[in-house]
Amino acid sequence: MILKATLSKQTIFYNNFALMKYHKIIRGIIFLLVCANNFNSFAQDETTNNDEEKPVKTKSGKGLHAGLYVGSYFANKYTAILYDGYGVDMEGNRNTFATSFMSRKINDEYGGNNGQPDLIAQQLGVDHGMWSFTESDMPINIKYNVAFMVGLATKLGINKKEAIILNVNSVKLTASGNFTITLDKPLNSNQLYGQYRTFGIRGTEQRLFLQLGYSRIVGDNDNLNFLVEGGLTGNTVKFDKNQIQINNLTLDLTTYYNLPGYAVYRPKGFSGFGLGAFAGLGFNLSMSDKATVQLLYTPSFEKINIGFSPTAKLQNAAGLRFYYNI
Repeated sequence: MILKATLSKQTIFYNNFALMKYHKIIRGIIFLLVCANNFNSFAQDETTNNDEEKPVKTKSGKGLHAGLYVGSYFANKYTAILYDGYGVDMEGNRNTFATSFMSRKINDEYGGNNGQPDLIAQQLGVDHGMWSFTESDMPINIKYNVAFMVGLATKLGINKKEAIILNVNSVKLTASGNFTITLDKPLNSNQLYGQYRTFGIRGTEQRLFLQLGYSRIVGDNDNLNFLVEGGLTGNTVKFDKNQIQINNLTLDLTTYYNLPGYAVYRPKGFSGFGLGAFAGLGFNLSMSDKATVQLLYTPSFEKINIGFSPTAKLQNAAGLRFYYNI
């Protein structure tokens, strides 16, 4: 249990370190945008001074714009419990430890029962019977990792500052955590307790988002301005994989949904559709009459309809959106 507590502190430390790294990247992008704006303004001033007879072409936001979005997605950990190794039955009810997919894989299939070789002991480097896997060893701290998000972006400009936006974004999430296997105390040993070995568990999930909303530029600068937006969002989500890793041994927990001789099935709660709302705050940089770059922070409050008792939760994303006036 002491090891699990230490592991939890380490996990929190590394997650905080990763977030600090992303914050540094975002600050760097903002710095580049400001530099680009200053350079653009300088270039326009030079053009005006060198050729005063040429009128400066004003930038118009009207018309149809299309482009790409790339960024990072920070999923709420609420639904990550679906990948904690227990699994569910045909009706979507969570299994007990005795019927959990992890216990069946580790103790029954690969643990040397029914005359089979003890592959777990081989990976641990101990004799058969010198290890145990109980409910206290089940995974903890299951959460989603920061994921890469990509999508298509369109907007219909009403005027220079206002637009109707329609975006489609996609992300593949990885949920990860840790579990333990206990090594029994050897005979004639001075150890008070058995030793823990820590291993990883992971699950993958696919999400697709559709956003419809309103966008407005705040400010009168010709190049760099603040940007706000908001609207409705819908999502589809699908369970993908769930695996555990014991040294060199990879065990697929999803095999219980694909038994030989039976039809492949997905239990209730392994896919779904949800609704919610999103907002956006950031910077809008007009690079030319045709090209625009936006730096955005986009929180959303939506229902991810997967797992046990799904409910609306806050999700977060941050990234760059590139528009081209077509």
